[in-house]
Amino acid sequence: MNMQTFENNDIQTNSTSFIANAVFAVEAIKADQAQEKQMKTKQLLDKLFPLENGSHCDVTEYVIDLRHVMAFFKDGTHSGLKHPKHFVAFTGEKEHPHSILFRDGTGSHMEVTFGRQRGTGSVEFITIDDIQMETCTTFPHMEASSAMRHWISLVKGDKKGKPMACSEDKEYTAKNGDDYRLDCCYKL
Repeated sequence: MNMQTFENNDIQTNSTSFIANAVFAVEAIKADQAQEKQMKTKQLLDKLFPLENGSHCDVTEYVIDLRHVMAFFKDGTHSGLKHPKHFVAFTGEKEHPHSILFRDGTGSHMEVTFGRQRGTGSVEFITIDDIQMETCTTFPHMEASSAMRHWISLVKGDKKGKPMACSEDKEYTAKNGDDYRLDCCYKL
C-alpha cells in the first residue's frame, strides 16, 4: 500500500508513514461524521493524486475527456490531474463516471467511487461514496509466484467502524477504451 505522487519529495522520502497517517486520519472518523469523512477523503486525494489547479474538496463533477480526468468547479472552471498518467480507468459513462481508478508510480491502484447527486437544483460538491486502496499478498512458496489482490475500504466500514477488506475481480474501461481488468488472483 505504497501510494505516491510523482515528483513530490515529501511523500517520496517518507511515503510509508505519510500513507499510514493519511489512511488513519480517514479511518479514525466515525461513519456518522459524514461531512468530516468527506473532507478527509478529498484531502487524501489532494495529497496522492493532486489536480493541476484547485482541490478535490471543491469539485462538483468529474468527467472523462478523451484520455484525461477533468474536475469541474462551482464557478465553471475545470482542471486536469497534475500527473495525468495517474488516471488509468473508469466505470460508468464518460460524462458521469461511477468510479475512477488511479494508479501510482509503483503500480498500486486506488478506486474512488462517487455518490449520487441529490438533485436539489443547485450545483453541489461531489460526494465520495468510497475509496478502496489495493494491497497485495504474495505466495512465494507456490511453484509460480502468485499474489492475491485485496481492496481496503477507507470510507465504508464494518459495524464497529473498522475498515473493511475484500477480494474480488474488478472490471473497468481503460482510458483508451479497452477493457481494464484487475483479477483477485494473478501471477507475478
